[in-house]
Amino acid sequence: MFAYAVQFGVGDHPTRGSIAPAFLMIAVAALCGALMLGLLTPVAARLRRVLRSRRLRQRRLEAAAGAELRLRMQMDELCPHGWQAQLTVFSSPDHLPDEAPQPERTRVAIDWAVFEADTPAENLVIRRVWAATITEALQAMVTDRATDETLAEIEQLARADGAEWPED
Repeated sequence: MFAYAVQFGVGDHPTRGSIAPAFLMIAVAALCGALMLGLLTPVAARLRRVLRSRRLRQRRLEAAAGAELRLRMQMDELCPHGWQAQLTVFSSPDHLPDEAPQPERTRVAIDWAVFEADTPAENLVIRRVWAATITEALQAMVTDRATDETLAEIEQLARADGAEWPED
């Protein structure tokens, strides 16, 4: 701006005829600022939305990763001799097998087995759990295993009390 003012003779001490270019220069600068503000406001709003959605997506991914890690640790606690799982994600309901419950809600199948200290690996009982998401499938697996543990404790308590317990 200063170079423009010096080039056209607008100095620090305007004389009678030179005040108009100074006001004109201020008006042009204000007009350019208003135009830039009008053009950049939608761009800034769009940029804010993009950054916010990226931040929210990152938080969701971190939360899902944390939930998955927490569920794996719970499964490790429930299975002291180890466990194994295979996760299958189906791309569409058309690719689901016939035994899938509620084809519109189930897209993830998890087949899992628990290693026992006295059971050989070829005698493992493999179970399948269906869910809509990977996290829900892992949660269903942990819940299923916790239910097994609870039933085993009930069976031990019943046998300790002398109750007849049917064999599997």
